[in-house]
Amino acid sequence: MELKRVLLVLLISINYSCMSVKTLTYEGEPLTETIELNSSKNSNYVKANEWMVETFGNAESVIQFIDKEAGIIKGKYMMYQGQTGSQYSPPTQSYFAMITIRVKDKAARIEVDPTSKFNVTNYMGSKIGFTPELFKSSAQNLISDFSIKMKSQSKNDDW
Repeated sequence: MELKRVLLVLLISINYSCMSVKTLTYEGEPLTETIELNSSKNSNYVKANEWMVETFGNAESVIQFIDKEAGIIKGKYMMYQGQTGSQYSPPTQSYFAMITIRVKDKAARIEVDPTSKFNVTNYMGSKIGFTPELFKSSAQNLISDFSIKMKSQSKNDDW
């Protein structure tokens, strides 16, 4: 009988330890890249604007500021769609970044800046949510995609 009690207590404690939920908060750093180009400011501005429109496919991702004279395009981009929780997992929040593009003759600069801290939940041995590592990877993919678009030949380059 004593052995059954010990096993029962052991199983209950293991079950509770596996289901512990701990949320940690991390700071994020912006990622920036300058791209050397061969095209004019006007052509670079059009390509950058086209890239933003093509990339911001989610209704919650919006271009918030445009100044053609200054060569600036700025928008809020959804990097991670949050999930509603269930009885088996905690909820996660959506995560946004501010993307700022500056263009001039023969160059463009993109900055991907986190808009808030990262809230990462450790749940049953797994990290749930948008981690700083996921942000960095996603931001680098955006920057790479932007660089490819900006270096591509466009009809705007010749007029």
